[in-house]
Amino acid sequence: MKKRDLAIILSLCSTLLINTTCISSSEAKGTINRNDIEVNYNPFSDEDVVIDDSKLSMTERLTKIQAEQEKPKSAIKNVQDGHLYIPKKTQLKVELVNSITSKTAQEGENVDIRLVDNLIVNGVVVIPKGTIGKAYVYKARSAGGFGRKGILMIAGQEFKTINNVTVPLKQGLTGEGNSDGGSVAVAAVISLVGGAFMKGTNIEYPAGTTFNVEVRENVDLQATPENLKDVMNPNIVHGTEITINL
Repeated sequence: MKKRDLAIILSLCSTLLINTTCISSSEAKGTINRNDIEVNYNPFSDEDVVIDDSKLSMTERLTKIQAEQEKPKSAIKNVQDGHLYIPKKTQLKVELVNSITSKTAQEGENVDIRLVDNLIVNGVVVIPKGTIGKAYVYKARSAGGFGRKGILMIAGQEFKTINNVTVPLKQGLTGEGNSDGGSVAVAAVISLVGGAFMKGTNIEYPAGTTFNVEVRENVDLQATPENLKDVMNPNIVHGTEITINL
């Protein structure tokens, strides 16, 4: 083998080793800020989040116990007696406001979603069609050498009702690119250098891509059957009211 060819091969191997080390180091750091989403929480799992009380201080434990004791008792979890609610696991059809690709997406990145159909409770619209909600990139990986596929998982985060009640979400959109094949794959078996040219593909979701998200827990609408229509009147200004006495 000529010295020039050997030098090229060694250079390619060195580059691949450095890239692999950087990727592993980046993934190991786990410094992604997921916008206050629970650490280690998997929005695509059917299991509920369990809070580890052992990590709470004594003051935090007492505060939690007191708050639970002061909550109005209800037969339905998280819902006050007599109030209407959005049931846990309610499916909502949404769409992406903007396109996104695994080539550039970053874990924890905010993603805008739009409600495709009205959410109606007892004949009253509580979240109108077209409402913009929040989602985020749960997992992202760009395509690379050795046939590595691009991966992109978008998880629902929340919507707001007309009266400004937060509706937490889970589940979302998942997909991956393809692995390269053919003669390059054969070359990859024979040599490390051959694998460098075995490129996978990225996955891209265009704007308007539709998918389902799921309501994460029962959501108290802070309204009764009698006043729901007035509470959800879009012509009434909803928000935090502050009274200042001079």
